[in-house]
Amino acid sequence: MKLSRLNMHLTKQSKQNKLSMTDPPTTERDFASFIKQHSRIINKVSYFYATDKLPFDDIRQEIYVSIWLGLNQFRGNSKMSTWIYRVAVNSALMALRSSKPKIETVSVDFGLLEASTEIDDAQKENFQALHSLINRLEDIEKAIILLWLDEYSYDEIADTLGLKRNTVATKIHRIKDKLVKLI
Repeated sequence: MKLSRLNMHLTKQSKQNKLSMTDPPTTERDFASFIKQHSRIINKVSYFYATDKLPFDDIRQEIYVSIWLGLNQFRGNSKMSTWIYRVAVNSALMALRSSKPKIETVSVDFGLLEASTEIDDAQKENFQALHSLINRLEDIEKAIILLWLDEYSYDEIADTLGLKRNTVATKIHRIKDKLVKLI
């Protein structure tokens, strides 16, 4: 489906479903701005789920498409960032599980989405060490710890991942223990 057809579909669905967003992106430019606003979440999830078989850019593209297609399903019951996290993690997990080769891909990178941040060497080294440790975790553990590192509450993590609050608390404790043992 071409982006312009997606735009028409989204606009039509938005009017039918009366989305609970103040300014839903309905044009390519609006969507690019929306993605840029939430790029930190998208890039982080893409980075931590990237593999040799499924590179960062491929995961990020999958997330963009899922967000675009799913905007009409956002009801405003949670924060937009929580919804973006849920879509990003689910898209990354689905992309990793998918064994079907892509027939055709279309780039939706609008040139605004580069995540270049200046950090010093010590921060970069710490970040790489953290990345290495987190990459040893199972997929669901990655999702939980990334949300926790972003200071989401247990309730928000549970809501985002469809888990119970007590399960999240237990898993975070176990993940911390696991990471300490990996050091």
